[in-house]
Amino acid sequence: MTMSRSLTCTAILASTAFLASCSVGAGSAEGGSAENYPNASIEAIVTYAAGGATDQLARTVVSGMERELNDESIVILNDAGGAGTNGMTSVVNSEPNGYKVAFIAGGPLTVQPHYGKTAYSYDDVTPIARIATSPIVLAVRADAPWDTIGDLVEDLKGNPGSFTYASSGTGNPANIAMEKFDSAAGVDTKQVPFKSSSETVTALLGNNVDGAAGQPQAFTASVASGDLKILSNLGSVKDPSYASVPTLVESGFDASTDLTSGLVGPKGMSPDVVKALSDAVKKSLEDPNVAKRIASSGAVPDFGTGEEYAANIKSDFDENGKILGELGLLK
Repeated sequence: MTMSRSLTCTAILASTAFLASCSVGAGSAEGGSAENYPNASIEAIVTYAAGGATDQLARTVVSGMERELNDESIVILNDAGGAGTNGMTSVVNSEPNGYKVAFIAGGPLTVQPHYGKTAYSYDDVTPIARIATSPIVLAVRADAPWDTIGDLVEDLKGNPGSFTYASSGTGNPANIAMEKFDSAAGVDTKQVPFKSSSETVTALLGNNVDGAAGQPQAFTASVASGDLKILSNLGSVKDPSYASVPTLVESGFDASTDLTSGLVGPKGMSPDVVKALSDAVKKSLEDPNVAKRIASSGAVPDFGTGEEYAANIKSDFDENGKILGELGLLK
């Protein structure tokens, strides 16, 4: 089956009604007062392990945000596991006062709730800001026998199921990207799930798998050192670091998967607090040094307010569910 759709794994999901309800509660104690916000340090959960792509992005953006938030510290805490759902659950269950938020990428909200195993729904958050967009890429060891994705497909036609790849969790955007590749190319690859993108890189370098799928920034250092190479861009966004690497579509396979990263908080946050955080993200991304660091790591700075996220998030969620169903990933 050829997949003709491009899946954008949007990090923040909510409906228009959800955002409206947040506005109604702007002055409530539950949402927290924006007066003098922030006047204490902010806890920022990264829903994956330290050293991974989302962690790197969060630490880069935080460096510019603190200047805009009364110089209060933003303390990053990694809460990995469950394909990002552990950290997401922690934030969803916290007080909506702006002092506990989460940097997330795709799966915890756009994919995992479809499986019916999360303690939250896709709309149990307050969207704060979109931060960056990046494609999913497929990396292999530098000495691998394939120089193009076409080489791998040709190999797999004669050796079905012989290629194993690491991803940071079953059903996450990287796993979906590879499932879509399999469908478009008519091949069969085997996933080996890990808890974080840093663990997938370690597994690939250790010769425990044949490849690894994930955000480009997860592989930047290992590509620069000559240990890994990017075999294919599985998305539609052109990563500046690997501009010469063809996308699947450019290689003749009709599938693509991009990943949007962003900042969310628990449901019911005051719009004024949301704006303060959103403005801080925007200012941070406008810093040339921050933008350069994000771009050099493989992502594309792509600011958007919570309201801008809202325009398409419900349709994105529905589309993801359709694709997961068509891929046979839902029971």
